[in-house]
Amino acid sequence: MNTILIATDFSVNAHHAATYGYHLAQQLKAKVLLCYVMNLTAEIPQTGIAVWPADVYDDFSADANEELAKLTQGLIAKGEPDAYQPEVSCIQDAGLVTDVLNEAAAVNKADLIVIGIHGNDKLDTLIMGNHSRKMIEDSVRPLLLVPAGTVAGKIDKIAFACDFTEPEKDVKIIEELAELAKALKAELILAHVDQRSDTPGYMLKGKQLADKLIKDLDYAKISFAVVSSKDVEDGLGWLVRDIKIDMLAMVHREHGFFEQLFKGSFTQKAARQLTVPLLVFKPVK
Repeated sequence: MNTILIATDFSVNAHHAATYGYHLAQQLKAKVLLCYVMNLTAEIPQTGIAVWPADVYDDFSADANEELAKLTQGLIAKGEPDAYQPEVSCIQDAGLVTDVLNEAAAVNKADLIVIGIHGNDKLDTLIMGNHSRKMIEDSVRPLLLVPAGTVAGKIDKIAFACDFTEPEKDVKIIEELAELAKALKAELILAHVDQRSDTPGYMLKGKQLADKLIKDLDYAKISFAVVSSKDVEDGLGWLVRDIKIDMLAMVHREHGFFEQLFKGSFTQKAARQLTVPLLVFKPVK
C-alpha cells in the first residue's frame, strides 16, 4: 500500500479519522493525501450547474488551504516520533463528495480512502448521513470507515467476516487483505459468521483457504474461525469484544452478507458494538 487518501471536512471526527489514517500510514510506510471537498450538493439548482462568485470561491479556497496546513502539522505532531514519517500532500476541490474523492484517488493512485463516521452516525444514519453510504456504494478504492473514539495505534488483529457461501468470489480480496495484514505484522482471522448451524462444510473451505494463504504468502498469522450466532450483529460484537480485533473487513455485495448489516435490528446494537474501523471492499467483477 503506497498512498492513503484521507478525506476531511475539518470536523472533530474528521480530525480523529485523519489521526488514525496517519498512524496507519506510519505503520505501512505509505504516503498521505489529505483531501478537502467543498461540497456543492446543497448549492446545485435543478439545472445541475452551480455558479459561485469568484471572490467567495477564493475565500473558501484560502481558508481550506490554511486548515489543511494546520491539520498536516497536527498529524505530524501526534504521530509516532520514532516511526516512519509519511510524506503528506494536500488537495482541495469543489463538487460532489463522492466524485471528488474518487477522482482524487484515481489521479493520485491512492490504495485506500479513509473517512470518519460522525458522532451522531449510528449505523442506521450511516446509510444516509455524511456521505458514508454513498461512498460505500460508489468508492473506487477500499474504504475505511473510522468511528468516533477509535484509538489510533498498532493494529494486531484484523477479521474478515462473511458467510463463506461462495468464498471463491472473495479470494482476490482476501489475498489483498492478507498482504495488508502481513505488512502490519497483524493476525488475520477469516471469520465465518454461521447463522445456519451447518459449520462443517464451511469449516473445510475456510481452513483450506487459510492454509493456502499461509503457504503462498509465507505468513503464518492467518487463521479461520467459526462465529456461531443467529444474529449477525451479535457475532460481530463477539469478534470485537472477545477476540479484541482492531479492524473489521467485509465485502459490500448487493443482497449479500454485508447488506444484512444495514437492515432490521442491527443499527442500534452495532452502534454500541462496532467500535473498530470497518474496511469495506467492493466485490471483484
